[in-house]
Amino acid sequence: MTNLKITTALLTVLLLLSSCSHKSETGTLFSHADALMEEYPDSPLRLLDLPPEEIEELSDKECARYALLLARATDKCKLSLLPCDSLLNVAFKYYDDDEKEKAVALLYKGRLAVEMEKVKEAISYLQEGLTIIQNFPKELKTKNLLLSSLGNTYFDAGYYDESIGVYEAMYQCCTTNLDKSIALNNISTYYCLIDEKDSTLMFQRKALNYAIASGDSLQIAMSKHNLSLEFDGFDELDSALYYAQKALIELPQKENHGNYYSNLGNLLLKTGGNKDSARYYLNKSIKELSIEGKASCLKILYNLEKENEDYKTANTYLEEQSAIMDSLYYMEQSTEIQQLIYKYNTKMQVREEQIRGNRIVRSTIAGFIFVCLLIIIIYQNRINRKKQLQRQYEQSLEQTLNKLSSLEATIENNQLMIGLLQQERNNLRQEHENKEQQIKEREQAISDLKKEKQKLLNWLFIQSSIYKKVITLSKQIVSDKKEMKVLTTVEQEQLKNTIFEIYNDNISFLHKNYPKLTESDLLFLCLQETSLEPLSIAICFGYSDTHPLNQKKYKIKERMNE
Repeated sequence: MTNLKITTALLTVLLLLSSCSHKSETGTLFSHADALMEEYPDSPLRLLDLPPEEIEELSDKECARYALLLARATDKCKLSLLPCDSLLNVAFKYYDDDEKEKAVALLYKGRLAVEMEKVKEAISYLQEGLTIIQNFPKELKTKNLLLSSLGNTYFDAGYYDESIGVYEAMYQCCTTNLDKSIALNNISTYYCLIDEKDSTLMFQRKALNYAIASGDSLQIAMSKHNLSLEFDGFDELDSALYYAQKALIELPQKENHGNYYSNLGNLLLKTGGNKDSARYYLNKSIKELSIEGKASCLKILYNLEKENEDYKTANTYLEEQSAIMDSLYYMEQSTEIQQLIYKYNTKMQVREEQIRGNRIVRSTIAGFIFVCLLIIIIYQNRINRKKQLQRQYEQSLEQTLNKLSSLEATIENNQLMIGLLQQERNNLRQEHENKEQQIKEREQAISDLKKEKQKLLNWLFIQSSIYKKVITLSKQIVSDKKEMKVLTTVEQEQLKNTIFEIYNDNISFLHKNYPKLTESDLLFLCLQETSLEPLSIAICFGYSDTHPLNQKKYKIKERMNE
C-alpha cells in the first residue's frame, strides 16, 4: 500500500510537470516534494535530483527554496549534506535575518559544519539561527531542531554543562510525545555522564513513557536500548539484559539491528548466560554494524573463543579485526584527500558566485550612495531634534528646581508661623479659637504644599532613565512569570541612588522618626509615593510578582511600631 501511494504521488507530479510552464512546473515540483517530506522523505529526494543545467535556470528565489528542500530531504534520509553546501550558501545569502527561512538555512549550515568537524562554525550558525527563530514563536519545530543540533554539538565537544541547558530548553518547546521522548533521552544521557543514577533512570523512563504514548516503534526500541545501556553502566546487569531483549523485540525489521544484537550478546556474556546465544547475536551484529563497531565486536568474539580454547576460530576473528583496523587507517587518508578535492570545488563555486554578484553590485552602487546620503540627512535631523528636546528638558528642570526651592522656603516659613501661633495660643487664652482656626489653615496650606512638592519630586523621578527602564520592564508580556526580566543589581543600585537624591527630605524624616528602618525599607516607602504600580515596584526589587511586597510591608510595619 505504501509503495502504491508513493508511485501514485510520483505519477501525479510527472503529469503536472508535463502540462505546465517552467515556473509553474518548478512550483508544483517543490509543493509536492514538501507535501511528501514528512512521511516519505526518500521520494522528495528523488524528485529533487535535478540536472545541473536545470538548477542553473532557476531564479534566485527558486534556487534558495530548492536548497532548503534538498537539504531537508537529505537530512531526513540520514545522508551526507556535503552535496548541498553550495546551494545552502545561495539560500544563506538570499534570505534576510527577518525571515524564518534564514533560520532553516542556518540549521543545515550548522549540521553540515558538524559533519565537516568544524565545531566553532557549527555553534556559530546554530546560535545565529536560534536568535532569528525567537522572532517566530509559532515555529517550534525549527526551534526544536536548532536546539537539538546545538545541544548535541555542545555535548560532543565536551561542553556538558552548556548542553544540559540547551536540552532542557529543547524539552520546553516540544509539542509532540515523540519530540519529548527525544529531548528526555538527551537529558538522561547527560545525567548518565555525570554519574547521577537516579536522575538518569528517571528521565529515561519518562522518555520511554512518551515514546510509548507516541506509538513510534523505533523510538520505543531506542528508549529501551538506552535504558539497557544505562543499567549496564550502573552494573545492574539483569535490568540491562531485560531491556536489551525488549528493545530488540520492539525494533522495526527495516531498521539496522547491529547495535542491538551486539549489546544483547555482550550482556549475555556478562551475566553468564548461554554462550551459544551470545555468539549467535554477536555474529549477527557483525553484518549490520559500522566498521568501528565490527572491530569492537570481533574483539569480544576473539576473547570468547580464546576462553573456549578454540584458538583457530579466535585467530580468524583476530585477523578480521586487524584487517578492519588497517582499512580504517587507509580510509582516513582517503577521506582527507576527498575533503581537499571538495574544498577546491567549493572554492571554485564560491568564486563563480562572487563574479556574478559583482555584476549586480556595479548596477546598484549609485542607488546605494543615494540611500546613504538620505540616511545621513534623516539621522542629522533626528540629532537636531534630540538636542532641541534636551534643551527644553533642561529649561523645564531648572524651572522645577527653582519652584521646588521656593516651596521649601514657604513650607519653612509656615512651620515657623505655626510655632509662633502655638506660642501665642498658650499665652493668650482669649484668642484661642481664632488662633486655632489660623493654625488649621496653615496646616492645610502645608499639606497642600507638601502634596505639590511630592508631585514635583515625582515629576523629577519620572524624567530619570531608571524610571523609563522600570516602565519598559512592567509592560512585558510573558507566558511564564519566571521568564519576566527585572532590574539587575547594578540597575537597582542606580534606582536607590536616584530615589535617595530626589526624596532626600522624605528619607531624612523617616530615618529620624523610625531609625530601625533599613535602606530597602526607605526605598520601598518612597516608591509607594510615586505613580508606579505594585508590579513595577516589585520589578524594582528584582521580583517578578507582588507577593514578596506583602511580606516587606509587614516587616516595615513591625519596625515602625518598635
